[in-house]
Amino acid sequence: MMAMNMEQAVKDMSGAVDYLAQHEGFQGDGVGAVGFCLGGGLAVWAAAENQKVDAVVSYYYVMPHGKPDFSKVDAPVLGHFGTADDFVSVEDAEGLQKEMSDAGVDADFEFYDGAGHAFANDHDRLGTYDEGKSRDAWGKTIDFLKRHLG
Repeated sequence: MMAMNMEQAVKDMSGAVDYLAQHEGFQGDGVGAVGFCLGGGLAVWAAAENQKVDAVVSYYYVMPHGKPDFSKVDAPVLGHFGTADDFVSVEDAEGLQKEMSDAGVDADFEFYDGAGHAFANDHDRLGTYDEGKSRDAWGKTIDFLKRHLG
């Protein structure tokens, strides 16, 4: 059941990319994908499934039900991770970055000292929100997207 939901989520995201790329207000050559937690994993997966994705930003990438074929990702990936994340350890994030890089992905991961999972979520449900680190990560996100999407 979960695999089918994941397949549907990836299909839906790819369809959203196509919709945006064809929208009358669309400018540029590619679409950016930004996601948080599971959405961060799905943003990378969307890039593996749809070549119109030209830049990916993944905050605390989580993908509990498999991974995409990273060799199909033809977009640079910026990752944001906290060093005190209870869901994604630094070692896991570094392993993910190596796995992506080994597959040919231009993957650059930023680590925020002492930040926990969801450090950029101002709803602060986990008690890990950090306004300064969130602002820093968002600034890097905007710069990255401007650089890769024009």
